[in-house]
Amino acid sequence: MTPAPSTRPSIKILYTIPYRGGSRTWSVRFHFSGGTPANSSAWAALALALRNDLKAGVSSGLSIIGSVGYAAGSEVPVWSETVSVAGTLASGTPATGDSATMVRWTTDARSTKNHPIYLFNWFHGASWSGSGSSDTLLAAQKTVYDNFAAKFASGGAGYSDGTNTYHRCGPYGAVGLVGSCDQYVRHRDFT
Repeated sequence: MTPAPSTRPSIKILYTIPYRGGSRTWSVRFHFSGGTPANSSAWAALALALRNDLKAGVSSGLSIIGSVGYAAGSEVPVWSETVSVAGTLASGTPATGDSATMVRWTTDARSTKNHPIYLFNWFHGASWSGSGSSDTLLAAQKTVYDNFAAKFASGGAGYSDGTNTYHRCGPYGAVGLVGSCDQYVRHRDFT
């Protein structure tokens, strides 16, 4: 069964990563509350604000290569851009390309079976310290994503397009309350 169209706008950040002798493109999509960016300049400002924080979560071997904006209720992009911004995470040993960092936000929403609803995002380019357990995420990378999750949560500063401030929510409006990054390197297939 096809899910109902989202009721919130979203932005997708596109990355590229070296992978098995070539490169692989992947993306992270964020639905948000606070309205919809009014025009191309507002979408670009929101993408820049996100990119300025997210580039610190990946090493220089990875790049953010673009952004795509979507209005609520549609999978047809209303805005897009192409960029080339290298990651700035300076230390650590990269894990395999399909390893990932997991960021999760709690919500006060419940499923039809009364289970809590969480919001998740997965970021490839996970790193570890190079000593100790390779399952433990590099502390500096965890800090970047913890700060990002807290800022994007409903009680955080949010991300602005210069006019509106946006906070993380689900595709149907579940508000991201408390965000954090998991301490372990995870596996995630490319999407």
